[in-house]
Amino acid sequence: MAPNEATSGARRLTAGLASAAFAGFILCNLAWLVLGLLRPGYSMVSRPVSALGVGPHGVWMDAAFVLTGSSLAASVAGLSRAISGHLRPLAHAACTALLLVSPIGFVWTGLVTMDSLTLHTLGAQLAIGAPLVTLPLAGLLLRPAPGWRRLGNGLLLAGPLTLALLVGFIESVPRAQLLSGVGGGRFGLWQRALGVEVLAWYLALAWATMRRQRVPKPYKGPAMEGFIASWYARNTRGDVREYRACAEALAKQLPAGGRVLEVAPGPGYLAIELARLGDYRVTGLDISRTFVQIAQENARAAGAAVDFRHGNASQMPFADATFDLVACRAAFKNFSDPLGALNEVHRVLKPGGRASILDLRKEATREEIAPYVDEMKLSPVSALFTKLTFRFFLTKNAYTREAIERLAAQSRFGACEVVSRGIEFDLRLAKPAASA
Repeated sequence: MAPNEATSGARRLTAGLASAAFAGFILCNLAWLVLGLLRPGYSMVSRPVSALGVGPHGVWMDAAFVLTGSSLAASVAGLSRAISGHLRPLAHAACTALLLVSPIGFVWTGLVTMDSLTLHTLGAQLAIGAPLVTLPLAGLLLRPAPGWRRLGNGLLLAGPLTLALLVGFIESVPRAQLLSGVGGGRFGLWQRALGVEVLAWYLALAWATMRRQRVPKPYKGPAMEGFIASWYARNTRGDVREYRACAEALAKQLPAGGRVLEVAPGPGYLAIELARLGDYRVTGLDISRTFVQIAQENARAAGAAVDFRHGNASQMPFADATFDLVACRAAFKNFSDPLGALNEVHRVLKPGGRASILDLRKEATREEIAPYVDEMKLSPVSALFTKLTFRFFLTKNAYTREAIERLAAQSRFGACEVVSRGIEFDLRLAKPAASA
């Protein structure tokens, strides 16, 4: 199995485990609602939920408690997988243990019915009383984990909210009736509110875990597929002189027979021009399957040997130290993980290799962009659409000189040179040569 497939499978497993909390929430609340309606003379306002676990249909309520606890435990297992590596081992173990207390209480409540009132009450206290302490403590442990601080802060609120509901629950009936488990007053209503509140916190934990398992799309904006990709290929075909000039500048950095990677080549015009200039082994990597197909067709028509492949710039399917030069033109601003892409460029470069990233300057003005688009010799409609795209989308995502320098400094390259040229900048990067 490829590493990316293994990672995707692990994410799906983690999200699947976390989602079990939703099943537990629905099952528990549906059970007491349906069974309460079916039992003659039973009041959901005054009688405890646990009373449904004895007598007629009691086995169903007990099973619901057990399955709810098991579902919550599975959800905690998913969360535990998600935070593994983000917390120190002891903090990770403690957080997981604290969050398992309530699920254990639900299982206990289902296995030990009100026929053994003392033991049953202990299970109920673990299920809906212990979160008064366990959830805030878990929140404190989660706060230092990258990306989990907001949820950790939210769990701190579980303490006072659970306490308020517990007080309402305890004060809803005289102490003698509370200890007897018979209920009365609004005993059942407060207990249900407390149970729903506790289960809701586990839903929040599950939702946060599931959101963090989503694989973000590797690009900003709409996908360059289908009609959009074909339109772009048609309207950029006329820039042959510009592609050739760019290819000649890149070729000066290459040794004879050097290996070149163009990241996000689109229709492949630059890579094809580069392949025509010498005995270079040229590869193109694009996230758009439509662009890969178009580029392959363009290469065949031009008689150029270019290996166009489908792939993600921040997870390149190449071995370390493969290329002498990596180039990327007019696409870097659209990467959703630019730092990951730069680090991947560094990884696939040979020691002593270079990278050149050319893209739109955020500082480019409308007055500078207009003649650039006019030189593309587009139809009036396409020219207008292209200018609007520059104004409302491309310049919005573009980098300032300071931002691109800061990003390069954070990457494995550590340093860079930025050269401004027309409406573009040229981010030049170098991987140190291997020491003798």
